[in-house]
Amino acid sequence: MKKIILYTLLLICSTFHSQNDWKLYPKKEALDSLNIQSTDLSKSILQDAPTKLDTIYTDSLYYLSSEGILVENKDSKIDTINNYLSEHGKYNGYTIQLYVSQKTDKVRELRKKFISNFPEMILFDEYIAPNIFLYSGKFQDYNNAVFSKMKLQEVFDNTLVVRKSFPYRVEKKMED
Repeated sequence: MKKIILYTLLLICSTFHSQNDWKLYPKKEALDSLNIQSTDLSKSILQDAPTKLDTIYTDSLYYLSSEGILVENKDSKIDTINNYLSEHGKYNGYTIQLYVSQKTDKVRELRKKFISNFPEMILFDEYIAPNIFLYSGKFQDYNNAVFSKMKLQEVFDNTLVVRKSFPYRVEKKMED
């Protein structure tokens, strides 16, 4: 019985100790001790420093800190492609046309009705003079659009599945 309690106690202690600060990065001083400039940091780490870093980080607990750094190496071509797609990229899909009108009051009324009945679905409008088109959903295939149309027909009359092109949206990271 004593052995079981001892093993359990050791297991619990080692679990708490091993989970301590596992998500933190090495301190900046560890990289500064290599005499690496911040502009040449990614080149140095990729070419010369891996062997030096491996020897320095053998005692990794010594360098763990909440003020650590993370080096991100990425190709500049990825940003170029993302910028191009956000400006020029479109894909063909389907949406459900709920209503077409020139009266903004009627469109607002239908928006309120839609949001109260289907809060989880996407709703957007498009103004092509002189009409305002009210659409719901962005679907890549026709079957999903028809399935959603059946749900919407219970509340709205004269719904229609329409083929439409949508712009690619590239999510940009927020910089601190």
